[in-house]
Amino acid sequence: MDLRGLAKLALLISVWLSSFEAREESSSLSVIFFDSPSHSYIRQQPLGITGETNSILLDEVAAAISVLLGLAPPLLPVESSSKLNEMLLPNPFERPSTVFLLEVGGMDGLFLSTRSSDFKVGNSFSSIVLQSKKAKIHVPGEEDVFVVDVDENACAEDDDSCVDKELFELAKWFGGSYTGSLKSQDGKLTIPLSTGSSLDLDVAKESDRTFAASLASLVENTRRTVVLNEVAQSSIRSAELFIGRFRGLEALEVEYGEGDIFKLGAQLVKDSLIKLFNTLQESSGGRIVCVVVSSKDAYPSTENMLEVIQLPRLARWLDEMSSDNDTSAEIKRVLLVRRSLAWITAIILLVSTLIGICFLMNMPLTRDTLLYSNVKLD
Repeated sequence: MDLRGLAKLALLISVWLSSFEAREESSSLSVIFFDSPSHSYIRQQPLGITGETNSILLDEVAAAISVLLGLAPPLLPVESSSKLNEMLLPNPFERPSTVFLLEVGGMDGLFLSTRSSDFKVGNSFSSIVLQSKKAKIHVPGEEDVFVVDVDENACAEDDDSCVDKELFELAKWFGGSYTGSLKSQDGKLTIPLSTGSSLDLDVAKESDRTFAASLASLVENTRRTVVLNEVAQSSIRSAELFIGRFRGLEALEVEYGEGDIFKLGAQLVKDSLIKLFNTLQESSGGRIVCVVVSSKDAYPSTENMLEVIQLPRLARWLDEMSSDNDTSAEIKRVLLVRRSLAWITAIILLVSTLIGICFLMNMPLTRDTLLYSNVKLD
């Protein structure tokens, strides 16, 4: 083989290796969109196309969430705009009032083909994510979009009684049981799963407690927010963005590896998402889209894959927002001039109208008049 052939072969190998590395980097992130059966906002993914063959950028995921909230997306290239058109239904006047965004670390993704019969879902769109760096979602103030962070721990780390209460409520919600307490180091959490098996956790272990407490906080905060929204139904509802980030699976993976306990924990996370989505559907009347971004590899706990930034509402008249005395006096003078011009213009139009009517009523009926152009008088 000559030198030119060797150069071509080396180039092909380098291109193949770079594309393989890119696929390896991007395969750790995946995303899935799904809506309710009563309201469709997502295009149904064609049969045979799965998240393994699809690809999307994390910036495109952020742009899709902005569109679903009824906001203008950021400037995107043509390829990204085409991708959004493949995902979302083209109806700008029909957008959901609620978007539930959940980031999960340590899980391959949510596969709807294995869902239970209780999972009331409409259309879905899944894809791998080719961009691992975080993206930003810019939203206006709370009057337009109400952002709810549902993964904040309501209990302090040393408040064992509060954590016991949340674990008891979590077990009760799933029809399981929680016995013992953290203080006595004999807490046992048993939760039945949709697959027929059950997950038994010893919350005296640090990994089990981290997983169970994180999941209990996510569930309790979401349910509490739903109840508060139902109480405030009389007020005008703006768009709502629920944000949750769950890192509890990483603790189980470190302790047990990818064994049975880890798989059962991943199934419990999926079951929790199903029940939360159904609860949010009832609260929002089906006007909801759920977005799950999952990362197989451990993602830094201090980083968020999607960061929400709330922008302050811009004032229309910036010069009139100051409370300075000189500015206030100038505002009064401007308002006086505007009102004076409006009144003078109205008076002139009224007088002109009255004069015109008077002349029309007293116009002589002569030849070729405008009122009687077809009348011929001598």
